[in-house]
Amino acid sequence: MNRLESISVVGNRLRRQIQSKAGALRGAIHALGDGKRKAVLKANVLEALVSLGVNRQRTALALIGISLGVAAVTAMVSVGVAAKAESLKRLKDLGTDTLVVRKYEPPSARQRARANIKLRDVAALPLEAETVAAAAPGLQVFGPFSYAGRSFGNKSIVGVTGAAADVNKLAIAEGRFISDLDAHRHYCVVGHDIAESMREGGVKRLVGEHFAMAGRICTVVGVLADTPASALRPFRANDSMLLPLAMARRAFRQEIQFVVARATPDADHHAAASEIRAHFQRRAPGLRVRVRTADHFIALLQKQMRMFALLLAAIGGISLVIGGTGVMNVMLSSITERRREIGVRRALGARRRDIRNQFLIESLALSLAGGALGIAVGVGAAFAICLYAGWAFLASPLAMFAGFGVATGVGLFFGAHPAHRAAQLDPIVALRAT
Repeated sequence: MNRLESISVVGNRLRRQIQSKAGALRGAIHALGDGKRKAVLKANVLEALVSLGVNRQRTALALIGISLGVAAVTAMVSVGVAAKAESLKRLKDLGTDTLVVRKYEPPSARQRARANIKLRDVAALPLEAETVAAAAPGLQVFGPFSYAGRSFGNKSIVGVTGAAADVNKLAIAEGRFISDLDAHRHYCVVGHDIAESMREGGVKRLVGEHFAMAGRICTVVGVLADTPASALRPFRANDSMLLPLAMARRAFRQEIQFVVARATPDADHHAAASEIRAHFQRRAPGLRVRVRTADHFIALLQKQMRMFALLLAAIGGISLVIGGTGVMNVMLSSITERRREIGVRRALGARRRDIRNQFLIESLALSLAGGALGIAVGVGAAFAICLYAGWAFLASPLAMFAGFGVATGVGLFFGAHPAHRAAQLDPIVALRAT
């Protein structure tokens, strides 16, 4: 039994030694295989770069196609992000506590309310509604405007009260704003753009000048400072002429069309909107109004900007597809010119997957270089557009990563067919090619 146990121990020891040697041998074989694969990959990369360098003209054309596609995606999406941020900034500058009230008009003529918004009801709104701090009624029409015999076409004519400047955050550059004492006078405050047009006509001092508006002679008492457009303001201040509301109602036979109100500090906007609707319903039972809050306009703006960004990305995607077609054309031409090279490599032992990988690496390198160049051009173009528009520049990281990722996908997708075609070439036929 002792001898048998000794033989068993020796056998186990030999088995462990053999297993250890076998594991080391397998590790060496795997390491040799990994080293071989790395060497083959390195050779394929170098061969791809050399091949792209030889065909410089076609490579440059394909790079331009890919880079323009990526640049279009990056620039357009970044501009969309900057435009969204600028629009939100303008809304916040006007104040997120702003509410716009308009008369609700049902679609059916029989259902239309006969009651209108009355000036006395608007005046009573801040007094009776706890969540409303101020309210300014108004109306808007369009009419011809001329000065010194020169016609400026139809312009926006807005009837306002003295409270409109504070509620709509309108700053005066020259003169003064409309006062409630100007109720029946033909006084006017002109917007920034209209003032610039009058200055181009030779006017040096606007305040006190007279001009014809919709068949009436008005006197300029003030000029508005440059006022950015905002969805929370019912009219475009820069391109409008502001008249006393009473005079505008009498001259154009119009009722009050809108009311711009401001909620009290810390008031809930939805509660303020409900209180405003209840106020007008109580004072004029046949009147129904629609109240829009800043939250409504912000949600609408974000929805529009998302659609705008998707549209811009789709346009850039078309450019990427065109650039990918250029990559495919370059690779197919390269296969035709390098048939003998492919045949020699196959004859020397290169496998089909080696040939396929080489051409895939070429198309991928082309797309990656085009993607990097396109991102740089796209960011530069977006910066130039934002600088020209006066917006804060915001580069979209998502757009850059998406553009680079799509460029990589384009290189693999449009390079797959040429690579497969090169791998399927018969070595004998390829060696006979001239």
